[in-house]
Amino acid sequence: MLFKKQQGFTLIEMVISIVLLGVVGVSLSAIIQHSMTIYTDTTTREELLLQGRFVTEHMHKEIRDAVPNSVQVNASTHCIEWLPITNTAVYEALPLAPESAETMRVLPEHGFTKAERIVIMPMNADALLKDISPLDTIKIEPTTIAEVKQDVDFIPLLETNTSQSTMVVLPFTQETSFKANSPAHRLFAYKTPVAYCLEGSQLYRYANYPLSRSELSPAELSVGDRDLMAEKIKSVQFDVEHASLVRNGLVKLQFVFNDNNEEVRLDHDVLIANTP
Repeated sequence: MLFKKQQGFTLIEMVISIVLLGVVGVSLSAIIQHSMTIYTDTTTREELLLQGRFVTEHMHKEIRDAVPNSVQVNASTHCIEWLPITNTAVYEALPLAPESAETMRVLPEHGFTKAERIVIMPMNADALLKDISPLDTIKIEPTTIAEVKQDVDFIPLLETNTSQSTMVVLPFTQETSFKANSPAHRLFAYKTPVAYCLEGSQLYRYANYPLSRSELSPAELSVGDRDLMAEKIKSVQFDVEHASLVRNGLVKLQFVFNDNNEEVRLDHDVLIANTP
C-alpha cells in the first residue's frame, strides 16, 4: 500500500512569513503615518497662509486710503491705527493766519455730514485726534483742522445738466484760521479712527470709538466695535514711514502665524496713495 506525501508549510516557513508580513506592515504604517503628517502640515500651512492673506489684503485696502500722516503704531501694545478718509475736496481760498473765517468754498467728491472734521496739510497724527479748542474771542490760534457745522449736500457733475459742478460753502462750528496752505489746495475729511491690535494670539479690528483716547491700546479702544480678524498669530510688527510733500507714506506689516509646529511669516508693504 502506497502513501502520498502531504504538502504544507513547515514551522520555519510560517515564522519567516509572519516576520516578513510584520516588516511590510510596519513599513506601510510608517509610510501612511508620514503621508498623514505631510498632509496635516500642508493643510495647516495653507490655513495659516489663507488667514495671513485675508488680514493683509483687508488692512491694505483700508490703510491705502488713510488720511496722510494719520497712521500711528504702539509697539508695546502691538496696535496700529489710522484715520480713514470720508471725503476729499479742493478749496478756492483758505483763511490763512492771521486771517480767519467761519466758512470756505470747496469742490468735494460728495456731500459732507455734520461733525465731520476736515484737515489741511496733515503732518501730525496726534493733532488730528485732539479736541478742537473752544473759540477764544481774544485770539484765534492757527490750526490744521476744523469741524463741519452741518450737513452739506453736493451733486456731482455727472448727475447734473450744468456745464460744471458748483462749489459749495462749507460751514465750520467756529471761526477758524489755518496754519498752512496745501500746494494742491486739497483738504481731507475724517470722522473716527480704525485700529488693529494683537491680543494674545488673536488680531482684532476696532472701529467707531472716540477720537479722544488717552492711549493706543485694546483697553482704550474697547468702547467701540471689536471684531476678530485672525487667530494663531505668534507675533506682529508694524512700521510706518510718514509722507512728505514729495513722498507717499509707507506702512510695513509683518505677521508670524504658528500652529502645530508650523510657522508662516508674511511681510506686506502698503503705500498710502495720498500726500499732504
